[in-house]
Amino acid sequence: MTSDFDEIVLPEPPSLRRAVFLGVLRTGFAAAAWLLVGGLLVVLGGIVLAGVRGEHFAQVVQGGALVGRPEYASADSVCCPGLGYSLRMELHLSARGAIGGAAPVTGVVREGLSGAITTTMPPAAGTPIGDALERGRPAKTATQAFLATLPESVVASAVVEFGTPLTANEFLGLIPDSLRAQVFLSAPYDGPIATWQAADLRGFQEWVSHLSGGDEDALRTLDAPPLAQLRSLAADPHVHGAVVERLGSAQLRTLLPDPRVQSVNIAAVGFDPARQFPPS
Repeated sequence: MTSDFDEIVLPEPPSLRRAVFLGVLRTGFAAAAWLLVGGLLVVLGGIVLAGVRGEHFAQVVQGGALVGRPEYASADSVCCPGLGYSLRMELHLSARGAIGGAAPVTGVVREGLSGAITTTMPPAAGTPIGDALERGRPAKTATQAFLATLPESVVASAVVEFGTPLTANEFLGLIPDSLRAQVFLSAPYDGPIATWQAADLRGFQEWVSHLSGGDEDALRTLDAPPLAQLRSLAADPHVHGAVVERLGSAQLRTLLPDPRVQSVNIAAVGFDPARQFPPS
């Protein structure tokens, strides 16, 4: 014969409850401390990684994003915010050759943890220089006839092409006030093209010297020429052409007959009110 007895629950002493509470509290603090340490390690690792990767990323992108894009000039760039696990550069760009100025645009280049680069860059189409290059090389006689229709008060931007590549000094002696001109280090109408600022061709050589075979994918994504071509051009830079801006129509008519000039492709024209003031 059996009988059922109610379960007897013994009260827990206060000391046991405090011990359990303190154990849970210590476990929570320990977990929080480990999470904090882990977070700090992630941050410190990102800072170290940013230092290692960020400098080379900035070097490659600052030159590579524009060396094949003569349509744009970069006024400023902001590089590598974040922890370094994902790098990002913003380039503040303006369209070359726009008479009267153009609204600034922003290009963005990112590099993920794997090293893969992605870009969001404005198109060449719709810019004065991009459209001029797309039209192709005009005949000198056609350009001469067009220039004859322009009044003296008009200024123009153009792509000037040379039949025989010039040295930097020869170029600077041919076109006045061209220190800041963007020059073509390869033929303007044969891709892939390479361009750089006229007064800083040594900077082009230095930039190329920092590149390695591991940068080929990045250069391709940036629409830059391949490394072998860049190294060949850097070995002996010559000017195959140039983007000239805000030249007077009379200056262009004088430049066009020069035997060194193969073509002048007018990109944009406009009146320049600043010409009523004498140069400082």
